[in-house]
Amino acid sequence: MPEIKVTPLGAGQDVGRSCILVSIGGKNIMLDCGMHMGFNDDRRFPDFSYITQNGRLTEFLDCVIISHFHLDHCGALPYMSEMVGYDGPIYMTHPTKAICPILLEDFRKITVDKKGETNFFTSQMIKDSQELCILLETFWERMNLKAPIYFSTGMTEKANHYYKLFITWTNQKIRKTFVQRNMFEFKHIKPFDRSYADNPGPMVVFATPGMLHAGQSLQIFKKWAGNEKNMVIMPGYCVQGTIGHKILNGQRKLELEGRSTLEVKLQVEYMSFSAHADAKGIMQLVSPEQAMKELGLSEHHLRFTCRVQLQDPHSDADTLHRIYMHLKSVLKGYTTQHLPDSMSVMVESIVVKVSSSTEDPNTKVLLLSWSYQDEDLGSFLSTLLKKGLPSVLC
Repeated sequence: MPEIKVTPLGAGQDVGRSCILVSIGGKNIMLDCGMHMGFNDDRRFPDFSYITQNGRLTEFLDCVIISHFHLDHCGALPYMSEMVGYDGPIYMTHPTKAICPILLEDFRKITVDKKGETNFFTSQMIKDSQELCILLETFWERMNLKAPIYFSTGMTEKANHYYKLFITWTNQKIRKTFVQRNMFEFKHIKPFDRSYADNPGPMVVFATPGMLHAGQSLQIFKKWAGNEKNMVIMPGYCVQGTIGHKILNGQRKLELEGRSTLEVKLQVEYMSFSAHADAKGIMQLVSPEQAMKELGLSEHHLRFTCRVQLQDPHSDADTLHRIYMHLKSVLKGYTTQHLPDSMSVMVESIVVKVSSSTEDPNTKVLLLSWSYQDEDLGSFLSTLLKKGLPSVLC
Protein backbone atom coordinates (compact mmCIF):
# COMPACT_ATOMS: atom_id res chain seq x y z
CA MET A 1 0.00 0.00 0.00
CA PRO A 2 1.46 3.42 -0.95
CA GLU A 3 2.42 5.89 1.76
CA ILE A 4 -0.18 8.55 2.56
CA LYS A 5 1.10 11.95 3.69
CA VAL A 6 -1.29 14.59 5.07
CA THR A 7 -0.06 18.20 5.36
CA PRO A 8 -2.39 20.90 6.78
CA LEU A 9 -1.74 24.17 4.97
CA GLY A 10 -4.54 25.79 6.95
CA ALA A 11 -7.08 24.86 9.68
CA GLY A 12 -4.66 22.39 11.26
CA GLN A 13 -5.36 23.66 14.77
CA ASP A 14 -8.24 26.10 14.29
CA VAL A 15 -11.43 26.61 12.28
CA GLY A 16 -11.17 28.64 9.07
CA ARG A 17 -8.96 28.67 5.92
CA SER A 18 -9.50 24.94 5.51
CA CYS A 19 -6.76 23.56 3.27
CA ILE A 20 -5.30 20.03 3.52
CA LEU A 21 -2.71 18.61 1.12
CA VAL A 22 -2.84 14.83 0.69
CA SER A 23 -0.02 13.00 -1.11
CA ILE A 24 -0.59 9.36 -2.10
CA GLY A 25 1.09 7.24 -4.74
CA GLY A 26 2.82 10.20 -6.37
CA LYS A 27 -0.42 12.19 -6.61
CA ASN A 28 -1.03 15.47 -4.74
CA ILE A 29 -4.62 16.44 -3.95
CA MET A 30 -5.72 19.56 -2.10
CA LEU A 31 -8.86 19.24 0.05
CA ASP A 32 -10.42 22.71 0.33
CA CYS A 33 -8.77 26.07 -0.28
CA GLY A 34 -10.48 28.44 2.16
CA MET A 35 -9.88 31.72 3.92
CA HIS A 36 -10.12 32.70 7.60
CA MET A 37 -12.90 35.21 8.19
CA GLY A 38 -11.45 36.55 11.46
CA PHE A 39 -8.25 38.04 10.03
CA ASN A 40 -7.49 40.89 7.60
CA ASP A 41 -3.81 40.06 6.97
CA ASP A 42 -1.84 37.16 5.50
CA ARG A 43 -3.22 34.86 8.19
CA ARG A 44 -6.45 34.79 6.22
CA PHE A 45 -4.94 32.49 3.58
CA PRO A 46 -3.43 29.00 3.68
CA ASP A 47 0.35 28.69 3.77
CA PHE A 48 1.19 27.99 0.14
CA SER A 49 4.96 28.21 0.77
CA TYR A 50 5.17 24.44 1.24
CA ILE A 51 3.89 23.94 -2.29
CA THR A 52 5.88 26.71 -3.94
CA GLN A 53 9.09 25.37 -2.37
CA ASN A 54 8.44 22.11 -4.22
CA GLY A 55 8.05 23.77 -7.60
CA ARG A 56 5.27 25.66 -9.35
CA LEU A 57 1.79 24.68 -8.21
CA THR A 58 0.70 23.89 -11.77
CA GLU A 59 3.35 21.18 -11.90
CA PHE A 60 2.93 19.96 -8.32
CA LEU A 61 -0.82 19.75 -7.70
CA ASP A 62 -3.05 17.23 -9.48
CA CYS A 63 -6.47 18.56 -8.39
CA VAL A 64 -8.45 20.47 -5.76
CA ILE A 65 -11.56 19.02 -4.08
CA ILE A 66 -13.88 21.52 -2.35
CA SER A 67 -16.22 20.24 0.35
CA HIS A 68 -18.79 23.02 -0.09
CA PHE A 69 -19.24 26.64 -1.19
CA HIS A 70 -18.33 28.48 1.99
CA LEU A 71 -15.56 31.05 1.97
CA ASP A 72 -13.73 29.17 4.73
CA HIS A 73 -13.60 26.19 2.34
CA CYS A 74 -13.15 27.79 -1.11
CA GLY A 75 -12.53 31.54 -0.61
CA ALA A 76 -8.76 31.39 -1.27
CA LEU A 77 -9.11 29.76 -4.70
CA PRO A 78 -8.93 33.06 -6.65
CA TYR A 79 -5.85 34.07 -4.65
CA MET A 80 -4.15 30.70 -5.16
CA SER A 81 -4.76 31.06 -8.87
CA GLU A 82 -3.23 34.55 -8.94
CA MET A 83 -0.37 33.89 -6.52
CA VAL A 84 0.95 30.57 -7.77
CA GLY A 85 -0.69 30.11 -11.13
CA TYR A 86 -2.88 27.08 -10.54
CA ASP A 87 -5.33 26.38 -13.35
CA GLY A 88 -5.91 22.66 -12.88
CA PRO A 89 -9.09 20.70 -12.20
CA ILE A 90 -11.41 21.55 -9.28
CA TYR A 91 -14.12 19.24 -7.96
CA MET A 92 -17.03 19.96 -5.65
CA THR A 93 -18.65 17.41 -3.33
CA HIS A 94 -22.32 17.07 -4.20
CA PRO A 95 -25.28 15.72 -2.17
CA THR A 96 -26.36 13.32 -4.92
CA LYS A 97 -22.94 12.50 -6.42
CA ALA A 98 -19.57 11.73 -4.91
CA ILE A 99 -17.88 14.70 -6.65
CA CYS A 100 -18.65 16.89 -9.66
CA PRO A 101 -16.29 19.15 -11.67
CA ILE A 102 -16.29 22.93 -11.18
CA LEU A 103 -14.70 25.43 -13.57
CA LEU A 104 -11.97 27.65 -12.11
CA GLU A 105 -13.47 30.49 -14.16
CA ASP A 106 -16.55 30.31 -11.91
CA PHE A 107 -14.39 31.03 -8.89
CA ARG A 108 -12.60 33.88 -10.67
CA LYS A 109 -16.00 35.56 -10.99
CA ILE A 110 -16.17 35.66 -7.19
CA THR A 111 -14.99 39.07 -5.96
CA VAL A 112 -13.72 39.07 -2.40
CA ASP A 113 -12.41 42.34 -0.99
CA LYS A 114 -10.01 42.83 1.93
CA LYS A 115 -12.90 42.91 4.43
CA GLY A 116 -14.17 39.49 3.38
CA GLU A 117 -17.30 40.67 1.58
CA THR A 118 -18.40 38.55 -1.36
CA ASN A 119 -20.79 38.93 -4.29
CA PHE A 120 -22.38 35.50 -3.97
CA PHE A 121 -24.32 33.45 -1.47
CA THR A 122 -23.80 29.72 -1.27
CA SER A 123 -26.42 27.22 -2.26
CA GLN A 124 -26.32 25.74 1.26
CA MET A 125 -26.92 29.19 2.83
CA ILE A 126 -29.90 29.67 0.51
CA LYS A 127 -31.24 26.25 1.55
CA ASP A 128 -30.89 27.15 5.25
CA SER A 129 -32.59 30.50 4.67
CA GLN A 130 -35.60 28.72 3.18
CA GLU A 131 -35.75 26.30 6.12
CA LEU A 132 -35.63 29.16 8.64
CA CYS A 133 -38.28 31.08 6.70
CA ILE A 134 -40.62 28.06 6.75
CA LEU A 135 -40.10 27.57 10.50
CA LEU A 136 -40.87 31.20 11.33
CA GLU A 137 -43.72 31.49 8.84
CA THR A 138 -45.40 28.44 10.39
CA PHE A 139 -44.89 29.73 13.93
CA TRP A 140 -46.14 33.25 13.06
CA GLU A 141 -49.25 31.76 11.46
CA ARG A 142 -49.99 29.48 14.41
CA MET A 143 -49.45 32.20 17.03
CA ASN A 144 -51.13 34.95 14.95
CA LEU A 145 -48.10 37.25 15.30
CA LYS A 146 -48.01 40.55 13.43
CA ALA A 147 -44.35 41.64 13.67
CA PRO A 148 -42.80 41.71 10.17
CA ILE A 149 -40.05 39.30 9.12
CA TYR A 150 -37.48 40.38 6.54
CA PHE A 151 -34.63 38.64 4.75
CA SER A 152 -31.77 40.77 3.47
CA THR A 153 -30.23 38.49 0.83
CA GLY A 154 -31.26 39.21 -2.76
CA MET A 155 -30.14 35.74 -3.79
CA THR A 156 -32.49 34.18 -1.25
CA GLU A 157 -35.41 36.09 -2.78
CA LYS A 158 -34.53 34.79 -6.24
CA ALA A 159 -34.09 31.28 -4.90
CA ASN A 160 -37.47 31.45 -3.21
CA HIS A 161 -39.05 32.24 -6.57
CA TYR A 162 -37.66 28.99 -7.99
CA TYR A 163 -38.68 27.03 -4.88
CA LYS A 164 -42.25 28.18 -5.56
CA LEU A 165 -42.03 27.21 -9.22
CA PHE A 166 -40.47 23.79 -8.60
CA ILE A 167 -42.14 22.80 -5.35
CA THR A 168 -42.70 19.29 -6.76
CA TRP A 169 -38.92 18.80 -6.52
CA THR A 170 -38.91 19.33 -2.74
CA ASN A 171 -39.18 16.65 -0.03
CA GLN A 172 -42.35 14.70 0.71
CA LYS A 173 -43.35 16.76 3.75
CA ILE A 174 -43.23 20.04 1.79
CA ARG A 175 -45.06 18.53 -1.20
CA LYS A 176 -47.92 17.38 1.03
CA THR A 177 -48.60 20.96 2.14
CA PHE A 178 -48.96 21.99 -1.51
CA VAL A 179 -52.43 20.41 -1.51
CA GLN A 180 -53.63 23.31 0.68
CA ARG A 181 -51.14 26.03 -0.31
CA ASN A 182 -47.62 26.60 -1.63
CA MET A 183 -45.32 26.51 1.41
CA PHE A 184 -43.09 29.18 -0.18
CA GLU A 185 -45.89 31.72 -0.62
CA PHE A 186 -44.86 33.54 2.56
CA LYS A 187 -47.43 35.86 4.16
CA HIS A 188 -45.22 37.29 6.90
CA ILE A 189 -41.76 37.35 5.27
CA LYS A 190 -40.73 40.14 2.92
CA PRO A 191 -37.49 41.43 1.34
CA PHE A 192 -35.47 43.80 3.53
CA ASP A 193 -34.60 47.40 2.68
CA ARG A 194 -31.80 49.17 4.57
CA SER A 195 -34.15 51.94 5.60
CA TYR A 196 -36.27 49.42 7.56
CA ALA A 197 -33.52 49.10 10.19
CA ASP A 198 -34.56 52.51 11.59
CA ASN A 199 -38.30 51.70 11.69
CA PRO A 200 -39.96 51.74 15.13
CA GLY A 201 -41.53 48.63 16.58
CA PRO A 202 -40.53 44.94 16.57
CA MET A 203 -39.20 43.07 13.53
CA VAL A 204 -37.15 40.01 12.66
CA VAL A 205 -34.36 40.22 10.07
CA PHE A 206 -32.37 37.42 8.45
CA ALA A 207 -29.00 38.92 7.51
CA THR A 208 -25.68 37.54 6.28
CA PRO A 209 -22.86 36.85 6.87
CA GLY A 210 -23.60 34.81 9.98
CA MET A 211 -20.34 35.63 11.80
CA LEU A 212 -20.99 39.41 11.76
CA HIS A 213 -17.60 40.08 10.18
CA ALA A 214 -18.89 42.27 7.32
CA GLY A 215 -21.86 43.09 5.14
CA GLN A 216 -25.52 43.70 5.94
CA SER A 217 -25.55 41.74 9.21
CA LEU A 218 -22.74 43.86 10.66
CA GLN A 219 -24.40 47.12 9.59
CA ILE A 220 -27.69 46.15 11.27
CA PHE A 221 -25.84 44.91 14.35
CA LYS A 222 -24.11 48.27 14.75
CA LYS A 223 -27.47 50.05 14.64
CA TRP A 224 -29.21 47.76 17.13
CA ALA A 225 -26.38 46.81 19.51
CA GLY A 226 -26.98 49.70 21.92
CA ASN A 227 -30.56 48.76 22.88
CA GLU A 228 -31.06 46.05 25.51
CA LYS A 229 -34.53 45.31 24.09
CA ASN A 230 -32.95 44.00 20.89
CA MET A 231 -31.57 40.49 20.38
CA VAL A 232 -29.15 38.83 17.99
CA ILE A 233 -29.36 35.06 17.47
CA MET A 234 -26.17 33.47 16.16
CA PRO A 235 -27.13 30.42 14.05
CA GLY A 236 -23.79 28.60 14.05
CA TYR A 237 -20.11 28.49 14.90
CA CYS A 238 -18.12 31.74 14.59
CA VAL A 239 -14.37 31.62 14.01
CA GLN A 240 -11.98 33.43 16.33
CA GLY A 241 -11.47 37.09 15.51
CA THR A 242 -14.98 37.75 14.18
CA ILE A 243 -17.48 39.92 16.01
CA GLY A 244 -19.78 36.92 16.25
CA HIS A 245 -17.14 34.98 18.16
CA LYS A 246 -16.47 37.90 20.48
CA ILE A 247 -20.07 38.52 21.53
CA LEU A 248 -20.75 34.79 21.96
CA ASN A 249 -17.87 34.78 24.44
CA GLY A 250 -19.43 37.63 26.42
CA GLN A 251 -17.43 40.58 25.11
CA ARG A 252 -19.51 43.73 25.59
CA LYS A 253 -17.16 46.41 24.25
CA LEU A 254 -15.95 46.00 20.68
CA GLU A 255 -13.17 47.77 18.84
CA LEU A 256 -14.16 48.51 15.27
CA GLU A 257 -12.25 49.89 12.30
CA GLY A 258 -10.97 53.42 12.69
CA ARG A 259 -10.39 52.81 16.43
CA SER A 260 -14.05 53.39 17.17
CA THR A 261 -15.75 51.36 19.90
CA LEU A 262 -19.20 49.85 20.16
CA GLU A 263 -20.92 49.03 23.42
CA VAL A 264 -23.06 45.89 23.15
CA LYS A 265 -26.24 46.05 25.23
CA LEU A 266 -28.52 43.80 23.21
CA GLN A 267 -29.21 40.19 24.16
CA VAL A 268 -27.02 37.53 22.54
CA GLU A 269 -28.35 34.02 21.97
CA TYR A 270 -26.97 30.97 20.18
CA MET A 271 -29.06 28.51 18.15
CA SER A 272 -27.29 25.73 16.28
CA PHE A 273 -28.47 25.83 12.68
CA SER A 274 -25.28 24.80 10.93
CA ALA A 275 -25.03 24.69 7.15
CA HIS A 276 -22.55 21.81 7.44
CA ALA A 277 -23.77 18.34 6.59
CA ASP A 278 -24.87 16.09 9.45
CA ALA A 279 -24.68 12.29 9.48
CA LYS A 280 -27.61 12.02 7.06
CA GLY A 281 -26.00 14.53 4.70
CA ILE A 282 -22.73 12.63 4.69
CA MET A 283 -24.54 9.34 4.07
CA GLN A 284 -26.22 10.91 1.03
CA LEU A 285 -22.87 11.61 -0.66
CA VAL A 286 -22.80 8.03 -1.92
CA SER A 287 -25.74 5.76 -2.65
CA PRO A 288 -26.02 3.20 0.22
CA GLU A 289 -27.00 0.49 -2.26
CA GLN A 290 -23.96 1.21 -4.43
CA ALA A 291 -21.60 1.33 -1.43
CA MET A 292 -22.90 -1.98 -0.01
CA LYS A 293 -22.62 -3.65 -3.40
CA GLU A 294 -19.00 -2.57 -3.82
CA LEU A 295 -18.12 -3.63 -0.26
CA GLY A 296 -20.00 -6.93 -0.51
CA LEU A 297 -22.18 -6.16 2.52
CA SER A 298 -25.85 -6.95 3.15
CA GLU A 299 -28.29 -4.21 4.13
CA HIS A 300 -28.96 -3.70 7.84
CA HIS A 301 -32.11 -1.86 8.90
CA LEU A 302 -31.65 0.43 11.90
CA ARG A 303 -34.70 1.40 13.96
CA PHE A 304 -35.05 3.62 17.00
CA THR A 305 -37.35 2.63 19.88
CA CYS A 306 -39.02 4.54 22.68
CA ARG A 307 -41.37 3.50 25.53
CA VAL A 308 -44.18 5.79 26.65
CA GLN A 309 -46.58 5.23 29.55
CA LEU A 310 -50.04 6.75 29.67
CA GLN A 311 -53.13 6.34 31.83
CA ASP A 312 -56.14 4.96 29.98
CA PRO A 313 -58.90 2.79 31.57
CA HIS A 314 -59.94 1.16 28.29
CA SER A 315 -58.90 -2.21 26.92
CA ASP A 316 -55.70 -2.47 24.89
CA ALA A 317 -57.70 -2.68 21.65
CA ASP A 318 -59.79 0.38 22.54
CA THR A 319 -56.70 2.32 23.59
CA LEU A 320 -55.05 1.47 20.27
CA HIS A 321 -58.13 2.69 18.39
CA ARG A 322 -58.13 5.91 20.43
CA ILE A 323 -54.45 6.45 19.59
CA TYR A 324 -55.25 5.90 15.92
CA MET A 325 -58.07 8.48 15.98
CA HIS A 326 -55.88 10.98 17.86
CA LEU A 327 -52.91 10.67 15.49
CA LYS A 328 -55.15 10.76 12.44
CA SER A 329 -56.68 14.06 13.60
CA VAL A 330 -53.30 15.62 14.41
CA LEU A 331 -51.23 14.31 11.48
CA LYS A 332 -53.49 15.17 8.58
CA GLY A 333 -50.67 15.21 6.05
CA TYR A 334 -49.38 11.74 6.86
CA THR A 335 -50.57 8.21 6.10
CA THR A 336 -51.93 6.74 9.35
CA GLN A 337 -53.03 3.08 9.45
CA HIS A 338 -54.84 1.06 12.12
CA LEU A 339 -53.66 -2.57 12.11
CA PRO A 340 -55.79 -4.38 14.71
CA ASP A 341 -54.45 -7.84 13.79
CA SER A 342 -50.96 -6.87 14.90
CA MET A 343 -52.25 -4.54 17.64
CA SER A 344 -50.40 -1.59 16.15
CA VAL A 345 -50.80 1.79 14.47
CA MET A 346 -48.48 2.90 11.68
CA VAL A 347 -47.58 6.46 10.68
CA GLU A 348 -45.15 6.37 7.72
CA SER A 349 -42.39 4.01 9.01
CA ILE A 350 -43.36 4.53 12.67
CA VAL A 351 -45.01 1.63 14.50
CA VAL A 352 -46.94 2.12 17.76
CA LYS A 353 -47.82 -0.96 19.81
CA VAL A 354 -49.95 -1.07 22.99
CA SER A 355 -49.85 -3.37 26.02
CA SER A 356 -51.11 -3.12 29.62
CA SER A 357 -48.78 -2.84 32.56
CA THR A 358 -48.59 -6.04 34.62
CA GLU A 359 -48.92 -3.98 37.80
CA ASP A 360 -51.78 -1.69 36.73
CA PRO A 361 -54.17 -2.51 33.83
CA ASN A 362 -55.05 1.19 33.50
CA THR A 363 -51.41 2.01 32.74
CA LYS A 364 -50.68 1.42 29.07
CA VAL A 365 -47.16 0.85 27.80
CA LEU A 366 -46.65 2.17 24.27
CA LEU A 367 -43.68 0.94 22.25
CA LEU A 368 -42.73 3.27 19.39
CA SER A 369 -40.16 2.36 16.76
CA TRP A 370 -39.09 4.16 13.60
CA SER A 371 -36.38 4.24 10.92
CA TYR A 372 -33.79 6.99 10.83
CA GLN A 373 -35.55 8.64 7.87
CA ASP A 374 -38.50 9.48 10.17
CA GLU A 375 -36.41 10.42 13.21
CA ASP A 376 -37.97 13.89 13.58
CA LEU A 377 -41.53 12.57 13.24
CA GLY A 378 -40.81 9.74 15.69
CA SER A 379 -39.55 12.20 18.31
CA PHE A 380 -42.62 14.36 17.75
CA LEU A 381 -45.00 11.42 18.23
CA SER A 382 -43.31 10.26 21.43
CA THR A 383 -43.61 13.79 22.86
CA LEU A 384 -47.26 14.01 21.74
CA LEU A 385 -48.27 10.69 23.30
CA LYS A 386 -46.52 11.50 26.58
CA LYS A 387 -49.11 14.24 27.00
CA GLY A 388 -51.88 11.61 27.02
CA LEU A 389 -55.04 11.20 24.93
CA PRO A 390 -57.83 13.77 24.80
CA SER A 391 -61.03 12.79 26.63
CA VAL A 392 -63.11 13.28 23.47
CA LEU A 393 -61.95 11.98 20.12
CA CYS A 394 -63.65 12.83 16.87
